[in-house]
Amino acid sequence: MQPERNQAGDNSKVIPKPTIEEMNKLESTIIGLFVGITCPLLTFVACWWTAAVLHLYVFRMPEGMIITAALTGLGLGCLLDVVFLRRWVGKFYTANLWLMVAVYLAFCVGAVAFCMGIPVGTFSLGIAAGVYIGRREHHRQADRVPATTAFHRVAVFAAAVTAAAALPIGILALQSEQEIRGWLEATFGLNRNSLQGGGGFILIGFLCVLLFVMQCWCSRMAGRLAFRIGAGSGRQITSTDD
Repeated sequence: MQPERNQAGDNSKVIPKPTIEEMNKLESTIIGLFVGITCPLLTFVACWWTAAVLHLYVFRMPEGMIITAALTGLGLGCLLDVVFLRRWVGKFYTANLWLMVAVYLAFCVGAVAFCMGIPVGTFSLGIAAGVYIGRREHHRQADRVPATTAFHRVAVFAAAVTAAAALPIGILALQSEQEIRGWLEATFGLNRNSLQGGGGFILIGFLCVLLFVMQCWCSRMAGRLAFRIGAGSGRQITSTDD
């Protein structure tokens, strides 16, 4: 166990950092699978999309080069897994939060692309973010009050990302997709004229606000539930002595 001293003062207690040995076997296996898949996936998509952007906007290249770039990214990710996977799993819950935010946003970009703009992917990632912060606070053995604050902040951030991604896509779909307009008319009992101009924008904005609220609630609840798992076996550590 690698101790981390709380910065509250000389009387503060040592808060242990969780390592792979201190996680239960099931949890460490799930984390290993997640991290092991995430790294090659991100490098694969990054190299693939970079080559595609260069092909479209900078210079033309043979299609085979794009495929080669994508496979190179996949191989690079697998190599990184072989070298660093165990270390990454051991530090999963103590990783820099800004790094985790960058990974989360990268996944959201991919989710928007692969789900064709439907917010199912980003919504699921928001729930996963709640689970992560819940388990992170659990392994830090945080008290309930600071843990609840962390759940709230992550839930608001995830909801903002989900709603921000859905808003421009919804507006674009409203203007260009006849099927979307037909679904909105049938669902909300509106006529075609009511969706023209500002009416359609107001409706999309309302749906994005509703999506924000749903995402915030689901992410916060996911964090609370994840925090409670195994809580009985952990030691509650306060920041200072009485």
